[in-house]
Amino acid sequence: MATSVIEICNNALTDLGEEAIASLTDNTKAARLCNQRWPAVRDAVLRAHPWNCASAQAELAASAGASGWRYQAGFPLPTDCLRVLSVCSGGADVEPWEVQAGAVLCNAGGPLQVLYIRRIDDPRLFDPLLCEALTARLSATLAYPITASTALAQSFWAAYADKLREARGVDAREASPIAAPAPTSWLAAKLGR
Repeated sequence: MATSVIEICNNALTDLGEEAIASLTDNTKAARLCNQRWPAVRDAVLRAHPWNCASAQAELAASAGASGWRYQAGFPLPTDCLRVLSVCSGGADVEPWEVQAGAVLCNAGGPLQVLYIRRIDDPRLFDPLLCEALTARLSATLAYPITASTALAQSFWAAYADKLREARGVDAREASPIAAPAPTSWLAAKLGR
């Protein structure tokens, strides 16, 4: 498990055959690239999967502004929200809903309870497999700018996909199974599917 952003960056740089950096503000190409790319890589990997270590819950109040023509209400999201996983009101799932411009739009009255993926800035809170996925994606992102090799970049993107698949499998087993949805057609109900 990584203890700092620098450790994750240095793991990625080591994978690319580069020298380690001491700080994101070092005057080297590798440090400048890590500093530039880290926030986007972190947020993309956190959004890619409902990581248990990044899950958070919040209760949202409706905003006073208009929510548009499709929905009756808008509920501003927390500023650290990267992805909404589920929306409930009064203990029942809300359907339909969507996220637009930093708010959950729906036809439910408030307050809403949301389960979401939050931005985490402290790597000490990351699951070890999340750290590996972050390192792999950062390696993939930095591969071409550092080495100018498209083959190496493609290889690292494949490694990232493998790390993400492994982490998803392990992370998914740390919660109760999700109930199968009810049949949506007469034929599916008749066949017991």
